[in-house]
Amino acid sequence: MATSIKDIVLSNKRLNEILDIANDWSLCHGISILDSGDAENDGKKAITAPFSLFPSVVPAQILRQAQKSMKHFNLLMHKVALDHSFLENSLKNVIQADDFMKHLWDIYLQVREVGIKQPFHFGLFRNDFMMNCLKPISAGDLVTADQLELKQIEFNAISSSFAGLTEQISQLHRLTLRMVGKKFESQQLPENKAATGFAEGLAKAWELYGNANAVILYIVSSNERNVIDQRWLEFQLYETHPHITVLRKTFLDINNLGVLDGNSVLTVNGMEVAVVYLRDGYTAENYSSEEEWNGRLKLELSTAIKCPSIQYQLMGSKKIQQELARPGAVERFISDASVVEDLRRTFADLYSLDLGPEGDEAVEKALASPEKFVLKPQREGGGHNLYSEDITKFFTLHRNSKQREGYILMQRIFPWQQKNYLVKRGVPFQLSDVVSELGIYGVYIGSTEQEIANYQCGHMMRTKITGTDEGGVVAGFAVLDTPFVID
Repeated sequence: MATSIKDIVLSNKRLNEILDIANDWSLCHGISILDSGDAENDGKKAITAPFSLFPSVVPAQILRQAQKSMKHFNLLMHKVALDHSFLENSLKNVIQADDFMKHLWDIYLQVREVGIKQPFHFGLFRNDFMMNCLKPISAGDLVTADQLELKQIEFNAISSSFAGLTEQISQLHRLTLRMVGKKFESQQLPENKAATGFAEGLAKAWELYGNANAVILYIVSSNERNVIDQRWLEFQLYETHPHITVLRKTFLDINNLGVLDGNSVLTVNGMEVAVVYLRDGYTAENYSSEEEWNGRLKLELSTAIKCPSIQYQLMGSKKIQQELARPGAVERFISDASVVEDLRRTFADLYSLDLGPEGDEAVEKALASPEKFVLKPQREGGGHNLYSEDITKFFTLHRNSKQREGYILMQRIFPWQQKNYLVKRGVPFQLSDVVSELGIYGVYIGSTEQEIANYQCGHMMRTKITGTDEGGVVAGFAVLDTPFVID
């Protein structure tokens, strides 16, 4: 398996036998999501999460570059989140054009006015990259690392998903490769301990809070499909810290049941909360009424250590990503010139759409060649970006309106195409041309004065049919994958 699986020759009978085994193995090992169409069973029917039958190839140099950068990105983004003037200057126009971001900003200002109560900031991050081709390469062709460049797609600061499931995917791929007789070295399918690393971060934050009777609170949606992924982190916690209690509540629950005492200590059902882990709240649809927003505010005003805090969530917005690409922005936070260079090397071309000459120039670039760009709002979870003709339509309507300030314009990445079989509803099970995103997981805990924890702890890949614009797994665009490392 030098660079692709195109040389794997299997009969349809054998291929379907491997598919059946892979599906059963996935269900046995918790590579699962809840079926959205299972109304009769209250949505509790587990089905296999979408996955690739085999791993996708990543040059070792590319993987090492992404992994090495994670600790530096962790620290950079922590410093950004604690720099009020940088946040304010970066987001001042966005919050006038985007009601969701305005709500987040208003909560941030209220927390800032009374004083931040939590002793440390805590992030469970995932930094997503693509392998951009420096010249056109056909799917499955032999490539070397110097024909590719690692480009950052986005930095996920809230609800960084699939740390739980991705640990199991690498084991599944060891099985499928062996079933087709492919020999490989153990380091070519590297050990992946993303869920373990995240669970260690949760436990460390809980310890730092300093109350052995306090609980960890998961904030989840009322119709959560990705519960198995979330549970993996919880189960890892129970393995190493069985004395820690984990609660699962919604924002509405916090609004109705959460109590803040005179010292800003949060209790839910009489239990003090040490750590709040948000797996909800990253898009406007997560707040259907002011009661959900009130629940979020109650969390933010408390002494509980939030993952993420409100300023961490703001830091993860696309606008901040674009502002950091400006000359001198990274240098504001990182003094080591070699680290700055390493980080900047991964940046795509990013453009502000603020009203004025700079934004006007970006609009003209997009209208002249819409196929070269992606138009991104301040949202997570997949399904929100605009491409090609939709970019033209958007700027035709909003060329000179403030609504454009809620977006950024980004260089479109043209990633290396490979071959794989995708196991996903609605996608034909056949050898297909695919492209992948590489995600690196990281944990950060710190304050303005000290760094408590900073490490990268695993990886994931999301793979989709070539020509599919969006990349979310639960949103239905991509499948879970793992890297097969080549020199």
